[in-house]
Amino acid sequence: MAYAKIAFCHDGGLFAVIHSLLVSEGVDSLDMMAGGHVTVAGADQGYYVAVAREQQNVACELLRDRGFELSSICCNPNMQFRMA
Repeated sequence: MAYAKIAFCHDGGLFAVIHSLLVSEGVDSLDMMAGGHVTVAGADQGYYVAVAREQQNVACELLRDRGFELSSICCNPNMQFRMA
């Protein structure tokens, strides 16, 4: 299944709120908190919100409707990765 990154959070608490909201609305969102404490030189120090590719627009709309300011990567079809 393909997933798309729709937002980036530096704050783990904010990530948890966004992830919980998406899951409660039936959006397939990856729990990126796993291993979130691990840092590597040059790596992003935070959490990406990633959802199933086919639910990307719904997820972005849900977050916008709830007043979240989304990063410029939201709904960008080039920002995606695959989970095995």
